[in-house]
Amino acid sequence: MVISGVSKSDSLDILQPANLTSDMILEMEEEFALLRNAFSKTSITDEHIAFLTKQWYISVLARIRINAFRIELVGGLYEDLLSSLVASVEAEAAVGNAVYILPSLYNHDCDPNAHIIWIDNADAKIKALRDIDEGEELRICYIDASMDHNARQEILLQGFGFQCNCSRCLHGD
Repeated sequence: MVISGVSKSDSLDILQPANLTSDMILEMEEEFALLRNAFSKTSITDEHIAFLTKQWYISVLARIRINAFRIELVGGLYEDLLSSLVASVEAEAAVGNAVYILPSLYNHDCDPNAHIIWIDNADAKIKALRDIDEGEELRICYIDASMDHNARQEILLQGFGFQCNCSRCLHGD
């Protein structure tokens, strides 16, 4: 999208980047070299890919890593939302991953008040999981909320770079 001019090269800069290990950075540098080599064999001009530096590539991948959503297509009615979500995760029913700017700005909570649902054409809809007070922040769970406290803390720290301090975690639930 950036090469075609539809998006600006800094379009994801508002999103939080992931903390990357040296092994991850090395792997991304190798991928970058392959990508640059592939572009050198096309008719795409250097002017169109001037933005594509190693630092830009790693920065974008770091943001995608923690801001991308698993897209799971759910059909039918939503009477039993939580059961269908658990079933789709267990069945590995994802059809892909995508970064949506607005949903990426929702904060995490291990006891969320909302969940993002992906429908037919991968549009995102937010579904309230309980009554939400006026002015209350919409919060989603980034991980499987059924895990125990220590597992959730470890995954959130390793995968998303933060220690969760939601009320559920503060109580050791």
